[in-house]
Amino acid sequence: MIKKTNTEKIDTYEQLVKKLKSAEVSPQEAWNLIEKIKLKIPAKTIWKLDRFHQYLVLRIIAFANERENIEKDPKIKKLIKTSSADDYLKAIKKYLPKRVTTIRELVKTPEYQIKFKKFHKGKKMDERAEIKNLEKLIVDSRQLPYWDVKLINMIEETKSRVEGRKPMNFDTLPAEKVLKFLR
Repeated sequence: MIKKTNTEKIDTYEQLVKKLKSAEVSPQEAWNLIEKIKLKIPAKTIWKLDRFHQYLVLRIIAFANERENIEKDPKIKKLIKTSSADDYLKAIKKYLPKRVTTIRELVKTPEYQIKFKKFHKGKKMDERAEIKNLEKLIVDSRQLPYWDVKLINMIEETKSRVEGRKPMNFDTLPAEKVLKFLR
């Protein structure tokens, strides 16, 4: 017969973090357990969502780097005053790098390569194949449910907590249009 032990009740996240630290449970290990037990999300889906998130972050950075040039463009200035958000997004898209360029940049990042090794234990990464596969995955219409604002925002909040930084907010009013544009 298994005895139940008296477990201390944990009421706050601070208490939880203290307990995890005392048990030497890393943030990644804790998250892996939550995914496996509570969320029941397969590792393959987590890898896909993480790649989408990394891709979006690079697209946002590229947009931020081009913002000065975008704001100088007289056509864009006119669109801001007279047009819809869709027209504005279409007009500024020419300032962003091509999708495949962003994917190449992403696949070459150390973060991506480390995570690839984590999700594909023992498998050597073929950069060309990975770029091609990710490009297909991003545009595949069957992936639309994974480009959900709430999912992307949840990933961003989790990653920002783990990394100790302020999260980007994907859960804003025009977020769905922006995600579609950045995709």
